Amino acid sequence: MNSIPVKPNVFSRFTTLRANQRLVSGVDWAGKWAAPILDILILILAGFIAPAFYNPENLKTVGIQIAILGVVAIGQTVVLLVRSIDLSVGMLMALGAVIVVQTQEGASIPLALIEAFLTAAAIGLIIGLLVTKRQVPPFVATFGMMVFIQGARLAYSHGQASGTVPELLRAISINPLGGFLPAALVVWVLANLAVLFVLKLTPVGRWIYAVGGNPAAARYAGINIDAVVIGAHIFCSMSALLGGLMLSGYIGYLDLGLGADYNTNAIAAVVVGGTTFTGGRGNLYGTAAGVVLLILLLNLVVVLGLPINWQLAMQGLVLVAATALQGFRQFLLNR
Repeated sequence: MNSIPVKPNVFSRFTTLRANQRLVSGVDWAGKWAAPILDILILILAGFIAPAFYNPENLKTVGIQIAILGVVAIGQTVVLLVRSIDLSVGMLMALGAVIVVQTQEGASIPLALIEAFLTAAAIGLIIGLLVTKRQVPPFVATFGMMVFIQGARLAYSHGQASGTVPELLRAISINPLGGFLPAALVVWVLANLAVLFVLKLTPVGRWIYAVGGNPAAARYAGINIDAVVIGAHIFCSMSALLGGLMLSGYIGYLDLGLGADYNTNAIAAVVVGGTTFTGGRGNLYGTAAGVVLLILLLNLVVVLGLPINWQLAMQGLVLVAATALQGFRQFLLNR
């Protein structure tokens, strides 16, 4: 007896597709708005569980920390948008501070700053060339650069942190504007506005999203993918350098451990803000919200008097949660 072929249930497939689309939309909504909503909830909750959080000096500290991490996260956002990553930003922050502090003792501060930014640009260029021309995975290229920078920094400083932080760096970090607002926050806002302009209103921004979203289509459209990726890494390195200068100005002395936590923090802030590891999706609004969320959590650990190791737990929790959300979205799309 011949078996009767069973026709696929078109309606069932359509229903499953619609359900997946709704779930993907829900995940996208969560990725876009989770950080801002959590920011608001934490700010409200802090008034009940940690009134000291709203102490003016603590708020000033929070603002400066948000600005420093925010500047570094801007560069990391651009790199992630083109399907890359940079694990060397923390070491580069320290290297930049060492160059400026030790060079300005025998030269003018402007020359020291020029030398530091040229060094950062060269490092970003090398990373970009390794990723594009030699096809080295970004994780490997930037991890190797991180180790190299650490060795170069120790060789340059002879293993000792010495020198006086220039007053200019102190000014762009902690000096109040309008009586209270830290100058670092103004730097962060201006940096965000400048990069937002590029991403939203210039061809460069469209190239960045195109390269991250669909490299093959971008290549067919005539976009120089290698140039875009290299430019993103140069910008990320220079952003990290600026963040390192702001951080050294904030703490007021040269520390060889400067920026050690900023690799994890910058990636966590960017990813929890909705920028994906697969490129082409994300924006600076989300990154800003992610930066605020992470700094609020880390500051509350201190204000509540919890063991400082809880900061590491918070960093890991934020990064794992954001990555899991992105992984779930990709799973739904592949079903």
